[in-house]
Amino acid sequence: MNLTVAQVLALLAVLLTVLSLNVSRLRLKYKVSYGDEGQRDLIVAIRAHGNALEQCLLFAVLMLALEMSSTSEAAGLAWLGPLFLIARVLHPLAMFQRWLRLRQLAHMGSLLSQLTAAWMLLQ
Repeated sequence: MNLTVAQVLALLAVLLTVLSLNVSRLRLKYKVSYGDEGQRDLIVAIRAHGNALEQCLLFAVLMLALEMSSTSEAAGLAWLGPLFLIARVLHPLAMFQRWLRLRQLAHMGSLLSQLTAAWMLLQ
């Protein structure tokens, strides 16, 4: 997968929007305007969206910094973005299906991408 940084960030924006719409859908379904009122589906949807937002924001900043850095390696950017994107798509899917092992692997992929990007910036 050969994606530019801009394309990765755009796809992450689409993912965040889909997760946000899922929260809105469940709020309408359960008639909950604030909080979660103990609705398990809504609790999971809120956390899936929140977790994705937390992780994607940090990664976006790291990727933009890498792209602007004169020391960034094109090879690193070529695989970091797609790895993070795949991990971030799998993570909420694993949350919704309650597949703990896949969720853990997706989280590891996200962290590996973030730490690698940070390490590249420190070089």
